[in-house]
Amino acid sequence: MSRILYVSQYFVRDDQPGGVRHWQHARALAQAGHEVEVVTSYVQHKEREVPERYRGRRVVREEEDGLVVWRTYATPGYGRDLRSRVSNYGTFAWWSTVAGARAKRPDVVVASSPSLPAAATAAAVAGARGARFLLEVRDLWPDSAVAMGLVSDPRIIGAAQRLERFCYSKAERVVALTEGIRDGVVAGGVPPARVELITNGVDLNMTDGAEPASEVPGRDAGFVAMYVGAHGTYNALGGVLAAADRLRGESIQIVLVGGGDRKDALVAEAEERGLDNVTFCDPVPKRDVPRWLAAADACILPYQDLELFSGALPNKTFDYMAAARPLVASVPPGELTRLVQRAGCGVSVPAEDPDALAGALRALATDPVGAREMGRRGSDHARRHYDRAVLAERFVRTVESLA
Repeated sequence: MSRILYVSQYFVRDDQPGGVRHWQHARALAQAGHEVEVVTSYVQHKEREVPERYRGRRVVREEEDGLVVWRTYATPGYGRDLRSRVSNYGTFAWWSTVAGARAKRPDVVVASSPSLPAAATAAAVAGARGARFLLEVRDLWPDSAVAMGLVSDPRIIGAAQRLERFCYSKAERVVALTEGIRDGVVAGGVPPARVELITNGVDLNMTDGAEPASEVPGRDAGFVAMYVGAHGTYNALGGVLAAADRLRGESIQIVLVGGGDRKDALVAEAEERGLDNVTFCDPVPKRDVPRWLAAADACILPYQDLELFSGALPNKTFDYMAAARPLVASVPPGELTRLVQRAGCGVSVPAEDPDALAGALRALATDPVGAREMGRRGSDHARRHYDRAVLAERFVRTVESLA
């Protein structure tokens, strides 16, 4: 048995909205017999507030699911502006270091990036405490921030690149979520033999037997196209509203489930356009997502038309596939479009092209038999290649290779 310190700013359980990758991997490590302590923040960026029970406290030790969880303060108000993000990342990096020093001396430190400052301090904690270091890269920072226009100051970019190089130099193993991220890590100087590709996947124990959620709006419209996820800039949901504008009067209802920094603006835009074929819903806990998807006829996966997103393979992709619903991927050509084509699980259209998106939804609505067959193929493919239990076992073996 080894002692593992797992550092991730966001650590979402299945009773909360968002991705549960870290929660499942940490639990898999504990179930394999390891002693796992998690360092995370009690401020989730989607809610942007300090929960009542943590107010006035900076580091809190809790126990749950066989894990010791250290929850720390981070500045609320994470948003699109650089100042709030730097503050949010920086304060978590500081308090995560304090928590890491209070945890038992680890054999292996696992850190997930972003955020880069927390990953860098986790690497420093590993060095100070004589532990080995594994870095998980979920996004290529600062490249993605620069591509999205979030950062332009060359001094800040340079500092972030130095943090990135520091993390790569200290990591004995790197876990990448997509092929594009893996290639970017290797291009950053990490030997390919040290990089392991472990994608997101499907949670079969959550998906199997899911009954359609009766509370899903629009089910009497004839055809429900659903999006479940963050309502942020990179999700390009403005293009989905433009597609809905082209589908007026047709028996297609678009249901957008989730929250994010762009949601208020999107709701206002839909009201201004008079889009009665679009419904916004609050975020739902991860364990309820299969029920909501079971009430949909198709699922939408939009991204901005940036080369950055040609390597995207988000967790919602696998939720959609596991639910046996056809995907309409409105994304730049790349990893996601290749998966859709390989699995035969949906349709790919150009990113931010509302005419193409509307046409794809219309075609699925008029061919329900073909749509169901696409969904079935996607489910079969995901079960064969992306079972999260199998992927979690690979993650455990990767960590154990350092223990």
